[in-house]
Amino acid sequence: MADLLVDTNICVDHLKGIKRLRRSGRLAYSVITRAELLADPSADEPTLRRFLAGMDELPIDRRVAERAGRLRRDVPSLKMPDALIVATALVHSLTLATKNVRDFRRVPELRLAEGRHRNSREPVQQNPN
Repeated sequence: MADLLVDTNICVDHLKGIKRLRRSGRLAYSVITRAELLADPSADEPTLRRFLAGMDELPIDRRVAERAGRLRRDVPSLKMPDALIVATALVHSLTLATKNVRDFRRVPELRLAEGRHRNSREPVQQNPN
């Protein structure tokens, strides 16, 4: 089981070579992240699929959907995709790695991880699946 949920913006930076994702431990992402990444017209789908294959994909189920709805009600500034990602982290008791700390800090029970990037010149550790 993963201990860290990776937000879309961390994945984008990794895929564009801006900042590499540290692959220590088991990582997960929300199915929302898959949709957001595939929405990018410049996405290289084979590369994207290989990158995501090294992590656990977490679906939106009833518990996540209900938690996201309550989050959206309680923190109206959260957009629904962000609320779904936060709810995924909360339901699965995961820390969220994101660059969007300003908006997510409004969710007091959410654990945030900053600095999950490394300089793009350093090699990326691959997940040993």
